[in-house]
Amino acid sequence: MIEFKNVSKWYGDYQALVNISAQVTQGEVLVVCGPSGSGKSTLIRTINRLEPIQEGKILIDKTDVHDCGSIDEMRSHIGFVFQQFNLFPHMNVLDNLTMAPIMLKRARKRDVEEHAQALLERVGLAHKANAFPGELSGGQQQRVAIARALAMKPRIMLFDEPTSALDPEMVNEVLQVMKGLAMEGMTMVCVTHEMNFAKDVADMVWFMDAGKIVEQAPPADFFTNPQTDRAKKFLADIRH
Repeated sequence: MIEFKNVSKWYGDYQALVNISAQVTQGEVLVVCGPSGSGKSTLIRTINRLEPIQEGKILIDKTDVHDCGSIDEMRSHIGFVFQQFNLFPHMNVLDNLTMAPIMLKRARKRDVEEHAQALLERVGLAHKANAFPGELSGGQQQRVAIARALAMKPRIMLFDEPTSALDPEMVNEVLQVMKGLAMEGMTMVCVTHEMNFAKDVADMVWFMDAGKIVEQAPPADFFTNPQTDRAKKFLADIRH
């Protein structure tokens, strides 16, 4: 469903991604991990053109996302959940969920609101439809952000360190929503340091270092028998 073909990216003289070639199949849950500065967030942000690339191709359903027609049309099929929630603070929860489907898909307001209410029920926040983001905890805001991404009925969900800005007690409520999506067969790419999530939910783990995918393996193999010294050190540091 997602294919990287010899993808490279620079920030000035600094090469952030180095000749990335890899695939994500439909329905797969991929966890991308690695040390800070390894290129994880840059990689995930190239999938929906939040970051441009200088070399190579990224294909979604065989369409080159960096050489397609409407960027809005392309992004409407890709949900993105950020580290810092990025909710509109001046809109209540329901309006945060309904704005994009109404404006971009020209969907009927009544239908969109019914779907939004169902999504809020799904993430355990139906009672917060009229609340504003500033009135919610961090975990609640991130669950709203997931529901907002789902409101566009995407084929792919991207998560860029969705729990790193949360207090420890709020992490699990977000991970439970993500696990539910995985069980339903959503194609997911997750940049995260939550290694227990990777062990329990991921179908594949990519370990990155210095802009390269150093290892690709199912979690059972990656966590029990990493092949490179860099991955071994990374896992040892996490365990410590």
